[in-house]
Amino acid sequence: MTDAVGRKLELGMEGLRIAALGPLRAWRGERQLDTGPAQQRAVLTSLTLRRGQVASADELVQDVWGSDAPASAHVAVRNHVSRLRTALESESAAPRTLVSVAGGYALHLPDGALDVSRAERLYSRAQAARSQGELEPAVRILAEAEALWAGTPLTGVPGPYAQRQRDRLMEYRLLLVEARLTVELQLGGHARVVGELLALADEHPLREGLRALEMLALYRCGRQADALAVYTTARRHLAAELGVDPGPELVGLHQRILEADPTLAPPPGAAAGSPAPGPAAGSDRPTWVPPAQAPPDVPDFTGRQEESRRLRDALSGAARTDATAPVISVIHGMGGVGKTALAVHAAHAVREQFPDGQLYADLRGTGRERANPYEVQELFLRSMGVLAGNVPSGREARTALYRSRMAGRRLLLLLDNAADTEQVSPLLPGTAGSAALITSRTALMCLPATTRTALEPFSEPEALALLERMAGGERCRQEQETARDLVRACGLLPLAVRVVGARLVARPRWTLTTLAERLSDRSQRLGELEAGSLAVESVFHLGYSTLDDTEARAFRLLAIPEVPDLSPAAAAAVLQCGRREAEALLDALAHHGLLEPGEPGRYRYHDLLRLFARHRTLDTDPDAARQAALSRVARYYLTGTSSAMRAERPYSQLPDAADPDGMPGAAAFADARHAQEWVLHELPAMLAVAGQILHHPYRPVSAEDTHTLSSLLALLMPFTDFCLPWDAIHQLSPALLRAADHHGARLATLFSCITAAVACARLGHHKEAAVLAARAHEQLDAADRVLAPRAVYTMGVVADARPDGLDEAIGHYRSAHALACENGEPGMAAQCSVSLARAQLALDRPHQALEAARDALAHCPPGTNPVGTALARRVLGDALMGLDRYDEAVTEYRTALGVCRAHGLHAQRAHTLLSLASALAAVGRPEQAGTCAAEGGAALVQLGDPTGEERARAVMDRLAVAGPSDPQEQHTAVGGEH
Repeated sequence: MTDAVGRKLELGMEGLRIAALGPLRAWRGERQLDTGPAQQRAVLTSLTLRRGQVASADELVQDVWGSDAPASAHVAVRNHVSRLRTALESESAAPRTLVSVAGGYALHLPDGALDVSRAERLYSRAQAARSQGELEPAVRILAEAEALWAGTPLTGVPGPYAQRQRDRLMEYRLLLVEARLTVELQLGGHARVVGELLALADEHPLREGLRALEMLALYRCGRQADALAVYTTARRHLAAELGVDPGPELVGLHQRILEADPTLAPPPGAAAGSPAPGPAAGSDRPTWVPPAQAPPDVPDFTGRQEESRRLRDALSGAARTDATAPVISVIHGMGGVGKTALAVHAAHAVREQFPDGQLYADLRGTGRERANPYEVQELFLRSMGVLAGNVPSGREARTALYRSRMAGRRLLLLLDNAADTEQVSPLLPGTAGSAALITSRTALMCLPATTRTALEPFSEPEALALLERMAGGERCRQEQETARDLVRACGLLPLAVRVVGARLVARPRWTLTTLAERLSDRSQRLGELEAGSLAVESVFHLGYSTLDDTEARAFRLLAIPEVPDLSPAAAAAVLQCGRREAEALLDALAHHGLLEPGEPGRYRYHDLLRLFARHRTLDTDPDAARQAALSRVARYYLTGTSSAMRAERPYSQLPDAADPDGMPGAAAFADARHAQEWVLHELPAMLAVAGQILHHPYRPVSAEDTHTLSSLLALLMPFTDFCLPWDAIHQLSPALLRAADHHGARLATLFSCITAAVACARLGHHKEAAVLAARAHEQLDAADRVLAPRAVYTMGVVADARPDGLDEAIGHYRSAHALACENGEPGMAAQCSVSLARAQLALDRPHQALEAARDALAHCPPGTNPVGTALARRVLGDALMGLDRYDEAVTEYRTALGVCRAHGLHAQRAHTLLSLASALAAVGRPEQAGTCAAEGGAALVQLGDPTGEERARAVMDRLAVAGPSDPQEQHTAVGGEH
């Protein structure tokens, strides 16, 4: 293989390559491969450094474990080899890279794919150049070989074989360093290398070769006394550590220095401080070539106009003459959201603002082996013209030189994939004029940044635009709706959209529908989102692999409930831990870019990250653990809802019947307003978790979950201030009833029948509702004093929903009222009277309605039942409207509004405003009536109450056509009461 091809491999442009001169890493093209846990990397080390020779299974066991091999070692080796084969092979056909040979294994790498081999080749080239008198090229070649080291060889790889190889490679590096320093001294570069030699000799005090070079450099710098002192120190170390005297070379050099031997003088023409030889043969100074290291901009960069503009403006500010500090811009967001693409695009857009060049480093912040910032400093220093031998080994000295070299220059640093502030800080410029553009999955809040850009997934138009640019506009326009389905299946994540576009480009005969069908299977979606080196799952795995065990467990289990978002309290229930611990875990996952902070105190998964987490939990966590997590969060929602009802209706006995035991850590509420807000926010999550449990494809519903869900839905029913999604509740009811029947759970059957009957009645399924209500009544026994009035009341609700059932409903309401009074439940009695009054009004019996409304109000002593009070006042106003007592009706409605405002009864307030609008119009106040109607209608739109919106439109239509002198016409708008 030619050197050009080898360099191409080194740059990661093609094929498989492995690095052992530092942390063990492997790449295919530009994509870093997962080399697995420590023992698996030890197997890879053994195979890699044998350079294609066969290693038997016994040899591999010995290499990894030595004499402490467990009984299962051979099985473990086979498993490690199998996983390495999966990672390293480019195709799924017969393996060609990691092959089985005669009971052993061999790893065949392309020529130049191993950094150790490249270092050895460079050393041979340098020796050849040196033998021909080409000293300056020899120095450059040796420095190039040294640069292949990225830290201690095989960092973190266990086993005796790795340790032997680590020692050998560290010794080999010292051989290269000594060779380079020797040639540097031959060139007269003693002033350049003396500092490096002092540090190296201190690190390796027993290496006589380094001591000799150190003495010679000091002598040539005019420091004869220091050179002689080095000899004394070396002799003392050798005697103390090894019990020997210095060798002949060191003794002879010492004598020659004492005698001021003229042959030790620098070569002719070499000055004491002569600079390092430049890159061109024969030059005596380094040549400054502004680095241009930013990766190429993508030609189809799409969207992000506002973010790009803000970044350009911020980075351009580095050139301001009044600037006193460098510009630091951070782009943060989840993996695959396009941080690097945006940073590179912005860097190219402001290239002219930084005439001294652009420096780039991938800090590998999401990988197992993060880049050492001080090693990155060395790379940047060399890019700025500092020879390897002149880079200080100490961190403080290196940082000082780094910032000194940057001072006075206009450089843009592109620091990609940063882990944290500690990794980035040593790399930041120290003076104004330069700028650093940093990408990270975390916001790096401790970094004094000029700007921070929180990058979200694409908007749908942006995602469609990228797909069209890649797959072709005409192709996408022919299947416009399918194109939308595709980008939605990608979660609008830029990397996922790019993968989809790449797959369509590679398969021109595919329709968009073909790929959309493949992505429709959620269990296979992440596997489909891979094209060449682009793989969504691999990007997610990088972040996941950095988590500790507790964080990883949280990431997996929190994805099980398919809820819109999670609070710390709900997360604590899932994880079975305290709220503070759960909040810390949520923050940690958000810090790693694996969760998205939503509203204050809420966290959510991106759709694809949730899929990734669920794949991990299926692979890692037992089925029982997954089911238990879901059951715990359902139990949390039940206890939270019962707590909310206790806050809103402290008189009600239903929470004690439905949730007598409670749950530690459940939500607690200071007042009814906060209780209602909690239920409103958590309602979608409650129904989603109920659907997960009840509609699981193969897992039966447990007795505990049956009780939890039937009680939860029953407790939601009295929250009349919400527009409950009756369709969703109706869909859950059959499965819940089947589970209750299966377990013979009478109370669960009773609760489920009540819930299902009301849902059917609301949806107009009258026969089904009647059967369910009757069955609920049949489940009662003598001990059900709390549930009896509610079962009878449900029969009234079901009859009330039928056009011909009002008289029957009135009978049920009266019976339920009597049972509630007998049981000492004034709140339930008030609810029965309110419904009775509405039924009487529907039959045009305002006098009877007025009597029932006053009874409802009598059962709501001041301060005890704000919900019942507001309802009773409103229905009292409706009855007064029916009796043409409009001024009194206005008073009642205004009183009801005051209760609604004081206690946060948003939906009731909106409906009361509509009723007040009709009353105000009836007393000749059309402007006030219009204002109330508009305010009530807007509130109902915001609440998402379609029935209420229809009523609001009817009221406003009547206000538009009826004048103030026609009060009866205005009163009819009160129909369709909430």
